[in-house]
Amino acid sequence: DTVVRWGIVGLGAVVVDHVAPAIANSPGSRLVGCAGRTLEKTRSFAAQFGVERVYRSHEELARDRDVDAIYIATPNALHHAAVMAAARAGKHVLCEKPLALCVADGREMVEACRAAGVILRVAFQIRLERILQRARKIIASGTLGELRSIAFERTAPVGPHAEWRRDPAQGGILYDVAVHLLDLVPWLSGLRFREVFAVSRPDRRGGESDETLAILARLGEGCHAVIRASREIPFAENDLLVEGTEGMLSTSALRWAEEYTLRIRSASGLTEERYAATPTYQREIEAFEGEISGERSVLPTGEEGVRMIEIAAAVLESIQSRRAVAV
Repeated sequence: DTVVRWGIVGLGAVVVDHVAPAIANSPGSRLVGCAGRTLEKTRSFAAQFGVERVYRSHEELARDRDVDAIYIATPNALHHAAVMAAARAGKHVLCEKPLALCVADGREMVEACRAAGVILRVAFQIRLERILQRARKIIASGTLGELRSIAFERTAPVGPHAEWRRDPAQGGILYDVAVHLLDLVPWLSGLRFREVFAVSRPDRRGGESDETLAILARLGEGCHAVIRASREIPFAENDLLVEGTEGMLSTSALRWAEEYTLRIRSASGLTEERYAATPTYQREIEAFEGEISGERSVLPTGEEGVRMIEIAAAVLESIQSRRAVAV
């Protein structure tokens, strides 16, 4: 079988802790090149993971004919340039969330990859968590009846080597943490965002980036969603609660635990299902390998990435205007 030869642009904690090990553990992939913020950091990463080729820039990496696909994990504001360079070079792209920080950039990235005939996918890897895939099937089956309420929260403190995430130019808490929930709510429910009202709390240390965000959203079919994201609540439950006219389900699937419980309550009583945590980055890399080989797409598309940016733009407008905004 053909092995996918990967290059990585951006060598932060997500890549070191998750992406590079996932590629290394996949028989169908091989990490052949990398490009980081500095040449020193890139060489250190290459030594750590046994990477053959070190590049000074994402453009140089993209031009290498021995690279088939590029994983882009730069700070958010740099995604656009890296994806465009990859598309020009005819490379398949798996880009970290968010795809871009504005709708126009996202659409340009999608069109560039389409014109080049290359795959563009967005790394919303939480979709691949098995317990959430099970929850999605239950919701789609009608077990809960007509959906009326979805409550979802995610907290993720900033690590010591990721201070760029506090930079408002990178999108703040909205594009760093809340984007996962903005992606998961419509994916789980099958409903589209119609209107959002949002409030946020600035960095308590005096920075310009928001640290906590709350969103009240009106979805289709008479359902609403309450979404909370924060970097300053270390002991949150990170719960999902979905309620319908015939039942409810709940789980703490975003808690970074080794095992999760899915609770389903309906007229027939309470059922509990337990699932081991899913190696989502591993599944993501293997799914992308499959797509390159012509298998059915299971990863979020570039178009879905643009839709998330549209929702996020409405959230940002609501924060600034202090009013509800249509999506």
